[in-house]
Amino acid sequence: MLAVAGCSNVRPAPEVVSAEARSGLLGPTTIDVVVENTGASGDVRVQVTIYSEGQTVQSKHDRTVSMDRGERREVTFEIDLDSEAESYTATASPTGFL
Repeated sequence: MLAVAGCSNVRPAPEVVSAEARSGLLGPTTIDVVVENTGASGDVRVQVTIYSEGQTVQSKHDRTVSMDRGERREVTFEIDLDSEAESYTATASPTGFL
């Protein structure tokens, strides 16, 4: 018989704490995303999606980072936007899990 205890949190559980653009959403733009991992250690995919008028996706940018359990990390995106964007969102998800 095999007993497995504590397997409810065997993958990262990342959550975006904040996302802030340092400048306007045109030309060279820096977006800082703070992510906290409340799950197990592992790789986390952080994605920033840029929207033009009418919530049309203008571009997507992602980065994969390794995070320890309980770690809080800032992930910085340097993006060059050819046309003015209206808004952006940031998400984080564990990688390598179906």
